[in-house]
Amino acid sequence: MNAEEKPRRHAPPVWIHWLLALMHPANTLEEVEGDLDELYHDWHEKSGEWSANLKYLLNVTSVLPPFVRRRKQEYQYEKPSILHTAMIREYIKIAFRNLAKYKANAAINIVGLTFGMTCFFLISLYLFDEWTFDAFHSQADRIYRITQQKTSENGKQSHVASVGYQVGKYAQTELPEVENVVRVTALGRTNVSDTAGRNVFLREITLADRSFFQVFDYKMIAGDRATALQQPYSTVITRQMAQNMFGTDDALGKIIDTDGFDTPFTVTGICEDVPKNSSFQFDILFSESTIHSDKWYREQSGSDWSSNMFVTYLLLKANAPNASIATKIKNAVAAHLPPDKKVGTFSLQPLRDIHFYSEDIDNSAERNNSSGRMGDIAYVYVFAVIGVFVLLIACINYINLTTARAARRAKEIGVRKVAGAHRGSLTFQFLMESLVITFIALLIALLAVQLALPKFNAFTEKALAINFSSDYRIWLIVILATLFTGLLSGSYPALLLSRFQPLLLIKGGTTTPGTSKTQLRQGLVVFQFTLSVVMIVATLVVYLQMRFIRTKNLGFNKEQLVVVDINSGKVRKSFQAIKSEYSKLAGVSQVSVSTRVPGEWKNLAQVEVHTPNERAGVNSMMTFIGADEDFLKTFDMKLLAGRNFGSNTPADSSAVLINETAAKALNIQTPGGQWIEIPREGSNGNLTPLDEPLKVRVVGIVKDFNFRSLRETIAPLVIGYRNNPIQYIDYFTVRLSGENAQETVSQMKYILQKIDPDDLFEYHFLDQQLALFYREDAKRQTIFMSMVLATVFIACLGLFGLSAFTAEQRAKEIGVRKVLGASIGSIVTLLSRDFLKPVLIGILLATPVAWYAMHRWLQDFAYKIDVEWWMFVLAGVVAISVALLTVCFQSVKAALMNPVKTLRSE
Repeated sequence: MNAEEKPRRHAPPVWIHWLLALMHPANTLEEVEGDLDELYHDWHEKSGEWSANLKYLLNVTSVLPPFVRRRKQEYQYEKPSILHTAMIREYIKIAFRNLAKYKANAAINIVGLTFGMTCFFLISLYLFDEWTFDAFHSQADRIYRITQQKTSENGKQSHVASVGYQVGKYAQTELPEVENVVRVTALGRTNVSDTAGRNVFLREITLADRSFFQVFDYKMIAGDRATALQQPYSTVITRQMAQNMFGTDDALGKIIDTDGFDTPFTVTGICEDVPKNSSFQFDILFSESTIHSDKWYREQSGSDWSSNMFVTYLLLKANAPNASIATKIKNAVAAHLPPDKKVGTFSLQPLRDIHFYSEDIDNSAERNNSSGRMGDIAYVYVFAVIGVFVLLIACINYINLTTARAARRAKEIGVRKVAGAHRGSLTFQFLMESLVITFIALLIALLAVQLALPKFNAFTEKALAINFSSDYRIWLIVILATLFTGLLSGSYPALLLSRFQPLLLIKGGTTTPGTSKTQLRQGLVVFQFTLSVVMIVATLVVYLQMRFIRTKNLGFNKEQLVVVDINSGKVRKSFQAIKSEYSKLAGVSQVSVSTRVPGEWKNLAQVEVHTPNERAGVNSMMTFIGADEDFLKTFDMKLLAGRNFGSNTPADSSAVLINETAAKALNIQTPGGQWIEIPREGSNGNLTPLDEPLKVRVVGIVKDFNFRSLRETIAPLVIGYRNNPIQYIDYFTVRLSGENAQETVSQMKYILQKIDPDDLFEYHFLDQQLALFYREDAKRQTIFMSMVLATVFIACLGLFGLSAFTAEQRAKEIGVRKVLGASIGSIVTLLSRDFLKPVLIGILLATPVAWYAMHRWLQDFAYKIDVEWWMFVLAGVVAISVALLTVCFQSVKAALMNPVKTLRSE
């Protein structure tokens, strides 16, 4: 080899060299290329081509922006992780020091977050209970209730949760998709007692199939759940019922007597008290096989395809098609009815939907107390939104107050940055401060919830509890609420403060435009007061609607009316004598007897009515009640045309009164003894079945009156005379005239129990019974109003903090203005003006939202108020007044301060 020949240079791969030339900055490319080429040659000589290519690629990658990876020198300082325990401990220590340093600011933030979290937790517990109705049944997702919808000839629709007896039998034997069937029916309220008659209770009695406890998971504490309801005259009672009646839980084999059955019942099972979040409530279950010994029930169960006597639950097999099952049931019912009999539409309602979606479904066959608790999914969504918004408003307060007082932390941040703190560590520090404040508020909120729960449970009739040991949802909601509140409250302030430039901060300046911060704070205040005004309007409308319901003329006078329930056959046989005795009492002005009364909690009989000249099958569905000649006088109802019943008119046993709505349906303008017919097929409820259609004469027309809730329109009504053969007497209604109502009621009880000493004398005041229709609305109104007050309070708390900061920030300006002669009023106006702008904008934004929401809510009522302009004006005035009072306190305080104190350092 020639001695002068230079050794061959090894060149790196072309594609890697091209990547370096393409992506590396041009001003240093030549220097980097030369260094890497020299290194590549050495690597190639020492380790070979493959190793040299790999090292060259790695080194090229390390110098390519943005993937620059500078080698750490041995002496280079390694920054500790922000998640290191020492750093977290330091952040927590700094957070507590800042809390102690800025006490007023910390107190406002903690109080606001505490209120927000307390409201959020209470609402969350309430909503969890609502959402988990019937969820304790292990097979809940496969249990369905059969419902049917019918449409009468006059277009009136009815939706009932009950079917004929044979429908359940057909489903059990003929439908392979059905695993099990449960039928239940309410027998009504009756007296039950031990055999000695010492402990007598008036209870709702329910008949249930033997498969009841195989489908539903009500916990049995004694007895065999598979056979407890198998034999006739066997009964299962709850633990509380056993303790009340026998004084012990050990009641198996005990005997229970009841009115209506001559044979006593044997206790064959005891179950735990029914959970409050169960849509099916009971104290006593009688075996369904008991009624097979009754002739009328036996006839009904043998051929009953069309009545509405039995609520029927189906336990379906997995993945069974609901729609096809409902169709098969409809076809089976149609096959067993006359060709001219119209068959309704059948559907299967999931068990979990019963609580929320049964408001328009008649469930009286299962539970006579149809004025009981029923859920409303709309309220659940509304409360869920309110809970989040209340928490959000509390978070907004924290954001506003923290960003407003950012200047106080400016130099601290500048020093930390100069000392080496990077943006990530500063952000984490402020997030930790937010989480520390949130955790303190969380502890106080949990204590407040625990203290409030007993009264909250009593008010809502629930059994809510914070149980961390057995309910993972409590942990979930607490953790999520804490993280949501802490991170949301702290994120923006943390990012804002960590952006500050250290040099300007130490000099006393800031790199963040003040205008943008102010606009953000004003925007958040607008959001707070928009929500507040919407909720104020909603509260006002709900209150006025509830007041309208309480005060509306129902077509009769509901005041001073006492209704006595007739539960005894002895009393029913002697009702004339008892009525006469009641009439003689000094505190009584009028007495009437009837089968039903307004505000009725028992099943209302529905009958099909037509005039004799109408073709068969063209009927109008109407409500039927029986009453005596004093019914109209006792209730102070108005007779528009015709005459009332006559006590001395034997022919009036076939006479009826009808209301205005029924008169229009039957095209009767002037009552003159027109005949109408009630077909046998139309008789149900508590009416006695007839072999032939009942022909009755219309002798009078009564002014329409509201028999049920104002959510319902007035239905056609037929009032038959008390001697009518298809009804019997259920109530005394007594109008009181004196002031001492309780004394008069005691005298009434004495008179009734002279006839039957075992009668429990069940009575109620009619106005209180009518109020039960709106009990849930009233509860929700109170909860809603409480949330509104909390929302407004939290919003005003934030406004108070901001106004205090503004007054402090402009203290020198105020001092100069006072020295130059400014009045206190002008200074107050100056400071208050900026805060009123976002409030006014919030009112404008809230108006259309509130108007739409309230119109939607009022659609549920047949009789309702109008949403008028003055409601929005009043809500706006309230919001402005509260805001002004909040801001003016700090403004007046600042205006009264001696200017010498603020200007002496100038």
